[in-house]
Amino acid sequence: MKAEAHRKLNSVPAAARAQGEGAARLTEGVEGTEGAKEVSMGDTLEAGPSFSKLIFIDASLMIRMMNPRHLDLDLLRTLVAIADSGSFSTAAERLGRSQSAVSLQVKRLEEQVGQPLLDRAQGRLNGPTEEGRALLDYARRLLRLHDEACSLFSAPGVSGQLRVGLPEELMEDAFPAVLQAFAQACPRVTLSLRSDLSVRLGQALEAGELDLAIVKRVGAGAPQPPAGLGERGLRQEALVWFTGEGSEAAHQRPLPLAVFQEGCVFRVAGLAALAQAGIEPVLRFTGHSATGIRHAVAAGLAVAPLPRGMAQPGLVAVRQGLPPLP
Repeated sequence: MKAEAHRKLNSVPAAARAQGEGAARLTEGVEGTEGAKEVSMGDTLEAGPSFSKLIFIDASLMIRMMNPRHLDLDLLRTLVAIADSGSFSTAAERLGRSQSAVSLQVKRLEEQVGQPLLDRAQGRLNGPTEEGRALLDYARRLLRLHDEACSLFSAPGVSGQLRVGLPEELMEDAFPAVLQAFAQACPRVTLSLRSDLSVRLGQALEAGELDLAIVKRVGAGAPQPPAGLGERGLRQEALVWFTGEGSEAAHQRPLPLAVFQEGCVFRVAGLAALAQAGIEPVLRFTGHSATGIRHAVAAGLAVAPLPRGMAQPGLVAVRQGLPPLP
């Protein structure tokens, strides 16, 4: 009769752990050791009244088997927030935690995986390490599946289609993050987007072509929403004259302008301010895209009336010489 040496080992002696990556010899059945031989896991032994066996096994592998790693999703979410925002402080604001708590979570995650995940030097965050980038890929997928599963059961009755209109510049500003959060929270809702001028979005909303519209207004005399439609203020931001770095466009007369197409509230406000100040404008660039207007201004071709939040490298605010904007 043959007996297979598949017996489960429940502990690893301290001496075996001390050998690190080396092989550890674990001995069982100290009685009847005469004639004992070395075997490997899975080898067969001749059965008798008593026998002994020496089993060779990688000690480090056994230790890893005894201590499986479990990645905490909250810690992974913190890592993703830091990588996306580029700083501990911004990530802390997004997560609703203190900066010290975020730092502690990163430390705990690094202890779990046994590798540094963020490159930090002299208090400066230089981005994820090679190991951090690898883990981020898994973290994003795990969190996406987790959030989808949670939303499936938290709002099972929310379904259908939502038609939303919004200005073009919001598509490159805050809306991508909002869109992602909405898709995770309401996976059964089909979202249809339309980008256009505020005046046209208001008309589409009144005609029943949209369920929701994000529109812009400038000044106290701006048109009010149609009767029967509710509204809610989201953000208030000042308009600013922008010119390119080192450009003399703001001092030229007639004043060269880069504006959106007719009907844009920024264009209307800018032309009205210039007319009141007696400054003659000339249109040097007219377009549908905020990106195109910014490029025209940065190149020194013209100035443009834009919200302060649309400032980017290469654009500077005009401090004097032009009338104030509403």
